[in-house]
Amino acid sequence: MNIQLANKVVVITGAGKGIGYETAKMFYKCGAKIALISRDAGDLVRLQNNLRAEDDRFFFIEGDASLEIIVLNFIEQVFQKFGRIDCLVNNAGIRFRKSFLETTQQEWQEVINVNLGSVILNTKAVLPHMIAQKSGRIINIASIVGALGLPDLSIYGASKGAIISLTKSLALEFSSFNINVNSIAPGFCNTSYADKFKDNKKLYDFTIERTPLKKWGESEDIAKACLYLASDLSNYVTGEVINVDGGWSAW
Repeated sequence: MNIQLANKVVVITGAGKGIGYETAKMFYKCGAKIALISRDAGDLVRLQNNLRAEDDRFFFIEGDASLEIIVLNFIEQVFQKFGRIDCLVNNAGIRFRKSFLETTQQEWQEVINVNLGSVILNTKAVLPHMIAQKSGRIINIASIVGALGLPDLSIYGASKGAIISLTKSLALEFSSFNINVNSIAPGFCNTSYADKFKDNKKLYDFTIERTPLKKWGESEDIAKACLYLASDLSNYVTGEVINVDGGWSAW
C-alpha cells in the first residue's frame, strides 16, 4: 500500500538530523507540504537540495523550538504560507545521560525545557488552527525510557514520561474536534548520538543482547510509524503510545 499525504501540511520540529530529517524526507516524498524548524539551517538547506524540493511545498526556519517567541512566529509563518496545518510532529529533543545526583539544576531544566517544553509550545501554537478546521494530527516523539527505568537517564526519562502522559490527556481533551494525538516511543536507534554511545562497548553490547531483534533501529523505522499516524490508516487511533524498539518493551 502506497501511503499518500498529498497536499497535507506537516510541521516537524528538530528536523535537521536523525528521526526528524528522515520523517521530513519521507513525508515530502509522499506528497506533503512540509514546514521545518531546526537550530542549524544548514541541515535543512541540505535536505531541500537532496529532495530538490519545490518552494511551494518546502518551508523552514532556523530556530529553537523551545522558545515561545520563535515558535509563535514560526507557526504563524507556516499558516500564512500554506493556509492550514494538518499534522505536527514534535520531534525536537536532546538526549541526556548523567547520574541523578550529579545533574545540576541548569542541566535538568534544559532537558525539561527542550524535550517537554517544545512539545507544549508547538502544540499550543497549532491547536487553534486545527480546532478551527476541525481536524488534525499531533505526533509526539517520546522514548521507551519514558515508561521504563534505566540508570543515568532519570531526567531524560522524566521528560519523555511527561510527553506520554501529556499525549493521553490531549487526546481526550481535543477528540471532539477530530484531532488525533499519539506518541511514538523509539528504542535504541542509529541517530546522531549513536556513535558516542557505541564507544561504550559494554553498554552497546548489552542493548543488542537485550533487544529481541538483536539490532538497533534506524531513523527510517520511526519515520514510517510517523507516516502511519499522519495518514488516514490511523483514523481510529488516538491517545496511544507506539513502541518502535525491536521488542525491548515486550520483556
